[in-house]
Amino acid sequence: MVKRVKLVRIAQGHHSYKFAALVGVHPNTWHEIEEGKRKPSEKVMLIASEILKRPVDDLFADAEEALVELHGSRQAKHS
Repeated sequence: MVKRVKLVRIAQGHHSYKFAALVGVHPNTWHEIEEGKRKPSEKVMLIASEILKRPVDDLFADAEEALVELHGSRQAKHS
């Protein structure tokens, strides 16, 4: 399951391989973290949170939840 951190990273214009270097992991490792196939260390989560200026809990939740929340908040605004 894709993690929100991927959506936020892309939205902020960070390339995957450069972001991996910023958080101190190999690009393949970062890809596995974003895809939910590998659990990041606390250090990696904190660095990503600092760079993206979002809470750790928000970044490392499943992206599907973010899309459902976004869709729900848009429907509420239009009601």
